[in-house]
Amino acid sequence: MVFKKLAQLTAASLAWSSPEQQRLQLENTKAADNGYFHWAAIKPSTSFKWHDCFGDFKCARLQVPMDWQGHSDEANKTVELAVIKVEATVSVTDPTYGGAVILNPGGPGGSGIGQVLRAGKNVRTLLSAGPESSNGVGKHFDVYGFDPRGVNNTTPTIICQPDSIAAGKWQIETNAYGYIGTSDTSFDNGIAKHVSTAAVARDIVEIFERHASERRATLARTVYKKGAEMVQYLGFSYGTILGATLSAMYPDRIHRAVLDGVADSFDYMAGGWSTNLPDTDLEFVKLGEYCWLGGPTNCPLYDEDGPAAIIDNLAKIIANFIHEPIGIPGDAISGPVIVTYNDLKRVFRDIVYHPLREFTVTAQILYDISQRNGSSLAAYKRAHFEPSLDHSLSERCLSDGPYSEACGGDDGAASFAIACSDGQSRLDQTKESYREYAREIQSQSRLIGEEWAVIQLACTAWHARPAWRYDGNFTAKTAHPILFVGNTVDPVTPRRNIALMKKGFVGAGELHVDTEGHCTYATVSMCAGRGLREYFQSGKLPEAEKGDKMRVCSPDRLPFDGYTELEDVPLPEGETDVEMWEALVGLNRVWP
Repeated sequence: MVFKKLAQLTAASLAWSSPEQQRLQLENTKAADNGYFHWAAIKPSTSFKWHDCFGDFKCARLQVPMDWQGHSDEANKTVELAVIKVEATVSVTDPTYGGAVILNPGGPGGSGIGQVLRAGKNVRTLLSAGPESSNGVGKHFDVYGFDPRGVNNTTPTIICQPDSIAAGKWQIETNAYGYIGTSDTSFDNGIAKHVSTAAVARDIVEIFERHASERRATLARTVYKKGAEMVQYLGFSYGTILGATLSAMYPDRIHRAVLDGVADSFDYMAGGWSTNLPDTDLEFVKLGEYCWLGGPTNCPLYDEDGPAAIIDNLAKIIANFIHEPIGIPGDAISGPVIVTYNDLKRVFRDIVYHPLREFTVTAQILYDISQRNGSSLAAYKRAHFEPSLDHSLSERCLSDGPYSEACGGDDGAASFAIACSDGQSRLDQTKESYREYAREIQSQSRLIGEEWAVIQLACTAWHARPAWRYDGNFTAKTAHPILFVGNTVDPVTPRRNIALMKKGFVGAGELHVDTEGHCTYATVSMCAGRGLREYFQSGKLPEAEKGDKMRVCSPDRLPFDGYTELEDVPLPEGETDVEMWEALVGLNRVWP
């Protein structure tokens, strides 16, 4: 998911340790004493000290310099990275152990802790040796994730709202009034100067350094040699910007790097965010095509006259709804509610990322609206958009479990800090020039143009200046060629970005997945899964079929073919790798 929450929150304050943080840390420590895991109970260390957490995961807090270059007022301060891993199915002493692969979910400011909790075991299955492996040759990997600087469980955290009441109030206002809006704020720079992508790339190198030191100590066969450990990386969306930066800054350290859902790093670092949406509205065209292929049983919007008629009807339904919101009376479970066009736009924001999962739901919502029935949209709104005003986030985390939003924290301020620090040119932009920029961005997509235009708004009032910013040219010869992956229609990272980014990295490969949505998680494709596994297993780049310029993979399931999140999804005919298939389906279902 690219830059998901940037349009939802405006930064209000930053603090090294606010009273709310102190209260939560105290509650977390008490909870840990009662048998629950909380990060505050772990003492930070410059080496990995692993603790059991969230069932069968391992967690640690790795202490690194706040200022890697040592030139700022924070030169003597540290950052405590929250790191999680799902361990390989073999021990580090096993000859088939393949090391660690670190994930980044995007954002910027996405939680790697949350990603590994949701998806780490499926990623481990996907990348590690499968049934096709023989004679003990295949490799098995640890899967690591971490919360980047300023984000969630990594400390110090950039604070967006003083407490969950304020955060909930802001979200309610955002839902009510739409996406455009901001406030001019000031704050202590502190950690905000040290959350740039360059600093996070250096953190990744250090994570692998510490992993290597730990492994060498366990093996007791070789002496740890600083600077020799290679990096294995899998990044999505903004994670491809982080991956490109990592690969350009430390090309000799790249052993494996997959960049999935490729962003234009040049545009991002220039503060543009202006090349993301050329293909977004094609998603609606595909909705019409898949609805027609699915037939009247699977798609309530079906029209026998074909996809063009379906799309035309969609446009009419939406146009009528703009001026005619629908009221739904209360019942024993929920109070009365009015659903509006603004609510529908939020559905569009979700469905363009996840067409396989969401097209069926969206078609039902639009059909119901055409019948002046807003109940399905109201149900979607309650499930996805309405915040809880529970004043104790830590209590919610304990009650809702480690996969809940309450355990994820608020990454809004960190997202702004990272994006604004990287896009230096946007920091000095006036609000007047921003308005021109916003109009141009909104014109690119009717579906999510308004949301996207908000992303850079906060940077017009952002006061922190990055202590370390990468402004290189994304050109390098990596120790091993990197692999770019993209879908035919991606709503926010169009596939054309691959050609732009690929030419800067010598020998880089490409895997094209002929589907829609954001990143490969948006689909289920055994062909794509095998391509990723093969790359991590042997380093072999996907080979093109005869007559093609690159490997092109088809999806194994399509929207409106009966695929749902609630039912078992049978293994495709002719396939035998049940574990890989279940991993792919699992990734599609949990990807936010």
